[in-house]
Amino acid sequence: MMSERGDRIKAFLSRRWHWVLGAVVLIVSVCFFADLTIFGYFRTKSTVRQLKGEMAHYEELIARDSLFLEQLKDDAFLEKYAREKHLMYADDEQLFVIEE
Repeated sequence: MMSERGDRIKAFLSRRWHWVLGAVVLIVSVCFFADLTIFGYFRTKSTVRQLKGEMAHYEELIARDSLFLEQLKDDAFLEKYAREKHLMYADDEQLFVIEE
């Protein structure tokens, strides 16, 4: 039984070897030497995944900064922020910086 199958495969390949060789050459050229190779596909897919992660990170930063800009429109918050972060003070005040 196995011998018959092997004989049929050998007969098929002996009559159509040039088609089989052409198909193998075509598959190898498409996989490795074309502009859109399999390796390039996976590399591009990895790059897209990385860029989507970066995009989510930057969207989070934009949302946080937008909230901060909205808070800066409030005069009380602006004054508090200026005093704490930039050591600003009013004309009638004195500023003492204590370093720890």
